[in-house]
Amino acid sequence: MSLLSITVPIIRSVFSRWTALQIAVTHSMGGPDSEAKYEAFIDTFGQYLTRNVRSASSMSLNENDIQEYLDEVLDEEFNTVLDDDSSRELSQLFVRYISLILQGKLNDVQQELQTQHANAPPVQMSVKHKNDDDDDSSSSSESEDDMIEEEEEEPKVEKPKEQSMDVDEDDWTTVRRRSGGKK
Repeated sequence: MSLLSITVPIIRSVFSRWTALQIAVTHSMGGPDSEAKYEAFIDTFGQYLTRNVRSASSMSLNENDIQEYLDEVLDEEFNTVLDDDSSRELSQLFVRYISLILQGKLNDVQQELQTQHANAPPVQMSVKHKNDDDDDSSSSSESEDDMIEEEEEEPKVEKPKEQSMDVDEDDWTTVRRRSGGKK
């Protein structure tokens, strides 16, 4: 099995939990073909990583090069500029994963990815309800419904006829779907 065929599923798994990228794709920030760009990004990034492996023991890329590449693709292809250092964290993660794979420890990487999937489902499932407590992204749909009900109980901000949007104390606007209506 080639290094590329090993790394692409790993990249797909990591990217599925990368909040910034998933929001960019979900909201078509890369244009109408954002999904296709996302799929191409996975393959291209896999090629980028694997062509920079010097030997079975080292990579010619460092974390900064990978971070720069990730930042550049998100900016140019998805019109997304990152301010959260997530690309730096991912670059460190990918360097570590490639290193483990080259050491013959693919099972360790796969086990870590399975653990991460069990603890944090892909971002696509939690994009609907963005809140300040992102570490609670694995909550059940019942607790998300409770959060919505709690938000509805808060006093409304001077918008009597427009009930599909609320502004909280930090001037963040919460947009709700019109379907289903409010009680």
